[in-house]
Amino acid sequence: MTIKELRERLFENWPAKVVCLALALLLFLFYRMSTLERKYFSVPLAVETNGDIVPAAPYPKTVKVGIRGEVDRIYPVQEGDISVYVDLTEFSKEGEYRVPVLSRLTGTAQDIDALEIEIEPREITLRVEHRVIKRLPVNPSFKGYPEAGYELAGYIVSPQAIEVSGPRGVMEKLAELSTEPIDLAGRNASFEGSVPLVNRNSLVTTGNNGKIEYRVTIAQTTLIRTFDDVPFFFENLNPALSVETDAVSGTLRVKGGQTELSGWTLPPNALTVLCENVTGPGVYSLPVHVIVPETMEIVSFEPGEVQMTVTRRIP
Repeated sequence: MTIKELRERLFENWPAKVVCLALALLLFLFYRMSTLERKYFSVPLAVETNGDIVPAAPYPKTVKVGIRGEVDRIYPVQEGDISVYVDLTEFSKEGEYRVPVLSRLTGTAQDIDALEIEIEPREITLRVEHRVIKRLPVNPSFKGYPEAGYELAGYIVSPQAIEVSGPRGVMEKLAELSTEPIDLAGRNASFEGSVPLVNRNSLVTTGNNGKIEYRVTIAQTTLIRTFDDVPFFFENLNPALSVETDAVSGTLRVKGGQTELSGWTLPPNALTVLCENVTGPGVYSLPVHVIVPETMEIVSFEPGEVQMTVTRRIP
């Protein structure tokens, strides 16, 4: 067969041959498509920045990712093998931008040829602002009440201030940080621990792993009691002598813990006059001494001294 004859036979009925070739190609593609599978993931959306420009408004935290390929090839692919992100590294001015959602393959997904990836949404709108860093004081919060007779006497937090960062508009409104409530319910002694900081804005990043250490001081509730008509106790008075005073009784105010002071009974020598130097009849002016437990504090007492007339007892 000559070349001329071969050419004539090749182009004989060429429209029909082109149609047949196209149909064969379509059948191959349909078959190929029928053997491919889809697999879907919900993947966290990361934001890559240059450190100066950051998101200033809420944005989707996850996106839907679909992969398409041969069943035995896509089956081993896991969510962690695909990362999605938006790239803000090229932005230097505040504003609102529409940016594409990009993907990055790792692990088993990286080795699959002709892997089709579908991301929904393909683009998102982001408002961005300059990143601001501030150091803010930490203000602990509390809930519940200590055991009856006890109270919150003080606290220490460490650190007392923490560095936070975020978009300019949000940071301008932040003046302090609060903690999750520290539970005081039923406490009757000091205690310590750690507690998370409250961060209600996901655009704000807190240092120190978002936690603080604390020590809470629990003490007895302070109570002040006033005792009126307290008789004087004349200590070491010679039995042969008798006393008459210008004041019949005194007043005493004592401060102490509620649990101790509320049930405390005043001793008979609470207001004591020392009489060891009273040796005979006469008029004496002697100081009054208060005798109470060391755990209590003397707020005030009256009188500070008594004038007394000493006479001999009649046998």
